[in-house]
Amino acid sequence: MRFLNFVTFVPKEGLGRQASLAFLGLGLGLIVLPALIFLAGSQVLGRYDGASLATSYSSIYSGLKNGSIAAWIAVLGPYGFYLFFKGLRYWWKVSIKLA
Repeated sequence: MRFLNFVTFVPKEGLGRQASLAFLGLGLGLIVLPALIFLAGSQVLGRYDGASLATSYSSIYSGLKNGSIAAWIAVLGPYGFYLFFKGLRYWWKVSIKLA
């Protein structure tokens, strides 16, 4: 069985790489993260009446439509982490050159 290798889909450098990583981050935030939030919540807090994966997706997407900050943070979180660590890496490289 061959596993899907995301590295083959991302160009080596340039604007295409940034766009690919942005789409990957947004895809993770829109598709994977609501499921992980639901699973973590049901494992830690337990299931409650009316809780399902579908209602989790529905609440995230309706939050996006209504301008909920929590929903936008959840969706943009994976790409935000990528940008944060990219900035840290750049800062580290610059600080090594200055030392």
